[in-house]
Amino acid sequence: MEETSSDPLFAKELPPEGTHGITKARKGLIELIIALFAVSEITVGLSLFFSDALAYGFIPLFCIAMATVSLVSIVLAKPRYVHHASWQSLIVALLLLGLDGADFVWSWSLIAVGGIVIFWMYGVFPWSRWAKKHVKGGIALSVLSTVFYLALINLVVSGALTWFLPVAVPTLLALLLGTLLFFLWFSNRKGNRIPIADIVLGSMVVLFSSSAVFDGSLARYQTGAISLRWASSLLVTALVILLFMVAVSLSLRLRRYFTSHNRHD
Repeated sequence: MEETSSDPLFAKELPPEGTHGITKARKGLIELIIALFAVSEITVGLSLFFSDALAYGFIPLFCIAMATVSLVSIVLAKPRYVHHASWQSLIVALLLLGLDGADFVWSWSLIAVGGIVIFWMYGVFPWSRWAKKHVKGGIALSVLSTVFYLALINLVVSGALTWFLPVAVPTLLALLLGTLLFFLWFSNRKGNRIPIADIVLGSMVVLFSSSAVFDGSLARYQTGAISLRWASSLLVTALVILLFMVAVSLSLRLRRYFTSHNRHD
């Protein structure tokens, strides 16, 4: 007698336990958070009602609701930096807009939310999958977000584009142009490793020269004449560092040239 294998009860393999849905521990945490939210809202609402301050109850009740949303997002979000940082940035932005827009008029929250967007573009977005696949596109989006944020600050504070075009745009162009030139300079070198000293010195040249452009543009915007007031020393320092870097680069090239010729001889 031989035992024959019978057909399985389920034709397809079942997925491993816990791969889909929410675990019991997460369900318990969510239920606890919702219970605390309900108790807090009822307690604060009754306290405001009996103290005749219910008309000012939007801000505390709204803060409790947003805190609940933040805790629930922490429990439900994927255990990755990009997901958690993105959700928390969005929740904080909505909280600030809600606090400022209680009277349906938004002012300071626009600048604060713009700052959160800039933080996300430079502190979260570079670690996303899309940014890793499209490096140039990510850099372009980061630069455009910075430009729009400066324009937003000018619009919110002054009500029009006053200092954005004559001051911010030349400074950003100088910063981008200097960064691009040093990137091309370093990329043309032989070998993939770039000394840290060259990166630090190049960054100093770009920052100091951009500061000089900012000082000159600001002086022209305020007085009508281009002049360097506090950035003249920075510009001189940038020129000295640049001459030093060029001299070092030329000396290395000359050394390689004579060394290669001596070997061939």
